[in-house]
Amino acid sequence: MSFHPKMFACIHGLEPLSGVRSLALPEMLLDVWNVRGAPGAGGRYVSMHPRFVFLFAGRNMLLHRRGEVADGPCAACYIPAGLDLQGNVTAAGQLRHLDLHLSLERLRRIVPRCVPLDLPVFLPDLSGFDAIAEVLAQECEDPQRSAAHVEALADALLLEVFHRAQRDAPRQAGASLPMDSLRAFVLANLEQRISVETLAARAGLSRTVFNRTFREETGQSPYQWVLQLRIERSKALMAEGHSFATVAANTGFADQAHFTRAFKAAAGVPPGVWTKGPRRMPSGPILQDR
Repeated sequence: MSFHPKMFACIHGLEPLSGVRSLALPEMLLDVWNVRGAPGAGGRYVSMHPRFVFLFAGRNMLLHRRGEVADGPCAACYIPAGLDLQGNVTAAGQLRHLDLHLSLERLRRIVPRCVPLDLPVFLPDLSGFDAIAEVLAQECEDPQRSAAHVEALADALLLEVFHRAQRDAPRQAGASLPMDSLRAFVLANLEQRISVETLAARAGLSRTVFNRTFREETGQSPYQWVLQLRIERSKALMAEGHSFATVAANTGFADQAHFTRAFKAAAGVPPGVWTKGPRRMPSGPILQDR
């Protein structure tokens, strides 16, 4: 069954030079557009499905969320489902671009789990994947095309976009790590396994750069930091009277035995001793209330 995405677009100053070339595949739709943009041309776009846009021949646009200012010209982007986006051409003239829409389920099957699909990606040029994007656009105009070949090219292109975004992130990351955001994410997901890759992706950094930067800023590894949050949450739960098995399940430990070993290593005493001693109430604010 072909994929038909739902999208709202309100454009101005953009005139089609030829009919759109489309290729509908299961869970994916590709469009090749060739338009002429007047000075200041642009539009507002909202899609109910994730989409990617690639602009050819060195062209770019200023893309930004509604109410925000664009960081700079963009030639390739990933736009999460439901993101209200504003776009304007940087120069009048011909504009040829490839739009790729797909279901969120398919996208999740393509990219690694650590990639945050709720965050947009804006790239200033097509460097590194311009050839793949061009071949994919040509495939959409070829009546003899192979659907399997097109899907393989599309998967490779999408992976390359996220790889490029992660690769370039260290050069763009002059600010400190978003510790408040990372803390909120960890506290909301303590019952699950939280990998360094997941935290690095949310910070927009590669694993290597994230590990190094995290140690420089906090003096500990991401693993030690997450474990510390797990232990602090476990103290709060035990102070409320929850059983050790319940505490272990709600703080991400494999079982009660695993929790007991980790707690003793961190606190110096087993959970049973801690609950009976003067350390019953955790010191400082209870992290779950932050």
